Amino acid sequence: MRVDDSCADANSFWLTAVEKESIRDALIDICYEPTGGRDYIHLIRMTAYQKFPARLLKKLESLKDDDASYCVFENLPIDDTFGSPQGDANSLNFKSGYLSENVLVALGSLIAEPYSIKHEGPKLVNDLVPHPEAVGEYTGNGSDLELDLHTENAFQAYDSRGDTSPLALLLLGVRGDPAGVGPKTWVADAREALQVLEQADIEILYGKHFIIRQPYRWRNSAAGAKETHVYPILSGPLTHPRVTAAFYPDMVIAADHEAQNTLLRFYNALKSVARPLDIQPGKLVYINNRFMLHSRDKFTPSFDPEGHAYRWIQRLFITNNLWNFRSFNKCGARIFEPVTR
Repeated sequence: MRVDDSCADANSFWLTAVEKESIRDALIDICYEPTGGRDYIHLIRMTAYQKFPARLLKKLESLKDDDASYCVFENLPIDDTFGSPQGDANSLNFKSGYLSENVLVALGSLIAEPYSIKHEGPKLVNDLVPHPEAVGEYTGNGSDLELDLHTENAFQAYDSRGDTSPLALLLLGVRGDPAGVGPKTWVADAREALQVLEQADIEILYGKHFIIRQPYRWRNSAAGAKETHVYPILSGPLTHPRVTAAFYPDMVIAADHEAQNTLLRFYNALKSVARPLDIQPGKLVYINNRFMLHSRDKFTPSFDPEGHAYRWIQRLFITNNLWNFRSFNKCGARIFEPVTR
């Protein structure tokens, strides 16, 4: 097992067996608070600062830098599993404790502020498990459809109440198929893709030429989407851009033929630089949502003899500031529900 990361891939961080056990010991007895109460977040942060390996703390601190695109943390401790939840079921009914939730919240809260949107999941940590009734949905619970490259909640970057899209998301493998098969998660750095585009295409991406639609679950909420305005795909400096785009169907509509062609060239460039990741149990992926796009392959889920899906990923959203959610309803300390404007 690697100890010195000085020569390792900057996007990969391996924990030693000793470090893994130290994290387990630090977090295993903390009671997960699913609404993200202030006392819980404070306890998680203080415990992590006091007991986590110094080099892990240093790595998490570095992820606050704009240049950090994604990072894969390997060999994290998780619970023993004996099933997977459907709907809003308590994860404790299917594993030995709340260790995986605490691991996610600990790493996330040392980078920024954890939160959840109610219709994405009523708990701070969201369970992404294939649901038989959701196979055809463009959500983390679907499977028949590819979730093509996208920045998470792209439209929310232009919310008139403030930017309510995630700064980043964290994905942790909790359970996997014993056969070792599963869909790949892909990550694509828009900065690399932009290097192969012509200046004319970049100028169009910076222009207001695109209708960006709300994610599917947001459309069914009380938020009352207003999607007739045109927005840019890119903002900010080219070396450190903010990207707002989603390439699965009915998400971004180009205002004219020229913009549509540019969008297609941008998509092809992103696909050419995309990297596959296999999120197995104990692996956590941090994805910078400012300029990193991600996707998930379509797949056929497998189930255990009790009918529980083997694939179980947990997700956490983080943001720089909870202030932008001030006009949302609060369903707990860090669970927010959009309301009609």
